[in-house]
Amino acid sequence: MLALASLVAYVVVASGRVPDPSAAPAGPGVVAPAPPPAVAPPVVRTPVLGLSAPTIADLDDFIRATGTVPEVFDVFEAWSRNRPLDPVVAEAVAARGAKLSITWEPWDPDVDTARQPEYSLGTILAGEHDGYIDLFADSVAVYGRPVTIRLMHEMNGNWYPWSGTVNGNRVEEFVQAWRYVHDRFVARGVTNVDWLWAPNAVYPGSAPLAPYYPGDAYVDAVGVSNYNWGDDRRDGWNTSWTSFVDLFDPSFAELRAITSRPIWVSETGSSSSGGVKAEWLAAMLAEVAVRPDVAGVIWFDQVDKARRVDWRIENDPDAVAAWQRGFEARPVVPN
Repeated sequence: MLALASLVAYVVVASGRVPDPSAAPAGPGVVAPAPPPAVAPPVVRTPVLGLSAPTIADLDDFIRATGTVPEVFDVFEAWSRNRPLDPVVAEAVAARGAKLSITWEPWDPDVDTARQPEYSLGTILAGEHDGYIDLFADSVAVYGRPVTIRLMHEMNGNWYPWSGTVNGNRVEEFVQAWRYVHDRFVARGVTNVDWLWAPNAVYPGSAPLAPYYPGDAYVDAVGVSNYNWGDDRRDGWNTSWTSFVDLFDPSFAELRAITSRPIWVSETGSSSSGGVKAEWLAAMLAEVAVRPDVAGVIWFDQVDKARRVDWRIENDPDAVAAWQRGFEARPVVPN
């Protein structure tokens, strides 16, 4: 369902009048109207490369700086905003030739703590958010174009209210809540959503992923978040410069033991502490280009102000050049 071909819109432009195939043949001396010139569809490459940035203006800055248009654009939407899909943002994404991806979060990000009883998994299952879920589902249906929803991401951690080990939750409630939300969309006839299940990368002592998996009937693709923090200390932990392979392969292996659904790098980025961001980016793009198990990559093109890490590409000329080369060097998807 999350086929690569659906991730890029094909636009066919016709000029002049299209001949009526039922019309009589042109008589002697009459010049039949020429058919419209064929316009080649955009080149589709794999893996799909996308971007997460705060605003459409930031997306435009990225496009101008790199000369490339990311094929997916991800936005974060908190349930506390209690609003439908923003049609202005959605149409702006489509106008730039990208597919809209929504990281959909049942919490209030302004509180910034995992203890938010009003957003526990139990409240979802009790129907306390039905009005909002239905409002959002209907607005996605009205938008009409294919949309990815990354619902309740990084659920295997302990930093969000929907995690299975915090906020009064139980792990089995996560699967139930995911299916509950999914089924409300189905019941309202919403057919343009690809559901992306995306845990945090596994780490020593982390919770196993399988108990959180809702099942292939409820998931179109799976993803994983991980970052090269470089040589740093954050949240009480020392980090070191780490390659893409070392960051993601253990998680890919665990995902493949659960499902054969397409795998995405749903969030990634590299700092410049202890290494060169451009070199890490170039190596990552080269790696995923030869790995058919990676369907797509979303670069987190934002600034983590709390931890003083700038993940952005467009303000680093060497990183821009690395992105440009990798973007164009991806294999073309056969017709």
